[in-house]
Parts: sequence; structure tokens; C-alpha cells
Amino acid sequence: MNTDGNGLVLDHFVDRLRTAQVEMDPFPHYYLEGVFPEPYYQKLLSNLPASNVYENLYEVTDLKLDHFRHRDQRDMNAGWTDRLPPDIRPFWTSFNEWFLGPELAQAVLSSFSSRRASWPEVSVESQFIRHRAGYFLGPHSDLYTKLVVLIIYLARDDSAEDLGTSLYRPKDPSFTCPDSKHYPFEDFIRVKTAPYRPNSLLAFMRSDVSFHGLEPLSQSDVTNTAGRDVIQYVIHDKHVREAQLEARRLAAAEEVTS
Repeated sequence: MNTDGNGLVLDHFVDRLRTAQVEMDPFPHYYLEGVFPEPYYQKLLSNLPASNVYENLYEVTDLKLDHFRHRDQRDMNAGWTDRLPPDIRPFWTSFNEWFLGPELAQAVLSSFSSRRASWPEVSVESQFIRHRAGYFLGPHSDLYTKLVVLIIYLARDDSAEDLGTSLYRPKDPSFTCPDSKHYPFEDFIRVKTAPYRPNSLLAFMRSDVSFHGLEPLSQSDVTNTAGRDVIQYVIHDKHVREAQLEARRLAAAEEVTS
């Protein structure tokens, strides 16, 4: 048992993961509440970065979908806390130490041990995401480099439970997708929507049938908040992810020189 502040928060998170009951319909997933100690969760909310720390998805991605204009995000990559105001920087520097570390990653993988006996070498990436009115995310299976995804809900109260992530089954039972292409909602059956509740998370194993998405957000959905805030935590197959990023870098360099 850890006795420092970060260790106690990590222990709490890991203990919650150990209670997970994996559901199989429509693909392996689970939903948990109370994933942070409640006082820590309230502190996390009070330290959320302002919108000017985020980047607009439409502006930073090559995939120019119009609804991406309504999604802002901030990758928790190397040096990201240097961009934060001094009053909140210590909290997120401390957060990084345990949240992006190997102990949590191993606990997340272990929570799906009933579905997979062994895992490749992994790497972790995470980001803040803020959705605003006009955003939606059509059913998609996610990037092939991903192994497990956690979507941590940063709701402030229970007033918007219907804004959670939805899980889908294709109407064509033979349909699969090996990449992250987005599809029309009408081609899928919505099996369930994980409640967008404070201090909760949805976890799932990525596969060619792990179709999930977000139903369209209206202005009334986000009237009382800056947006729909989540933290996305992703465990990648390290070597597959590195190869994918290298291929992307080479393609970008070739485009510049051509």
C-alpha cells in the first residue's frame, strides 16, 4: 500500500479496477463509478485547464470533418504541463506521475485478463477532450494500434447522464472495420449508453467490432457547462504504434518535399 498522496490515489483507482465485471454485449467492456477518491475528484475538476490550453481538433487533424470544429483537446504529451498557468501546473505534474505510469497500465490490462491471457509491450497516451454543441461521433471501431481504451467522465453533476458514450452493433452481423472510419448511425443498433456521471469511466477492449460513438450534442445539452469534459486514456501496442507514427512522419516528410 502506498502512503504518499499520489500513491493513495493510484491505490484507490486500482482497487476500483479490480471490481470491474466485464460485459460482452456488444463487445468486452465495463463501467465503473467512484474511480477517484471524491475529494481528489473535486480538486481535479477545480484544476481543469481553461479552453485556451486546448487545441481545436479540426485545426490540428488531417481529417477535416466539419463537426470536429466542436471538439477541443489537449494531449498529455511530453512537456504539456509547461503550457499550463502556474496555479494549476503542480496538480497536473503530480497527476502525470501516477496516471501515465506503468502500474496503472498494468492494472487496466489486468481488468481484462479474463478476455486475454497475455499482452504485447505497451505504451500509454492520454488527452483531455472537451465536446461542445454540434459535436457527434459516428460509430467506429477505433485505431488498430489500440488495445484498451478508458473514457473517464468529468461531469460536475448527474444532470446530463444521457451524454455518455454509446456502444453499437452493426445491423449487418458480418460487418467489421479494421481502422477508425466513422459510419452513419442508421447502419447500427445502439445497444447501450454508459451514463455520463461524475467520477466514472467506461473501459473497453479495442477490436474490429468495438463500435462506439457519441450521439449529437445540442445546445441545451451543454448550456450550463463549458462542454462535455472527458479524459481519454489509451493503451497501445507499443511497437505497432511506433510503426504507425513513423509511417505517418515519413508520409508527411515526403509530402513536403514533393
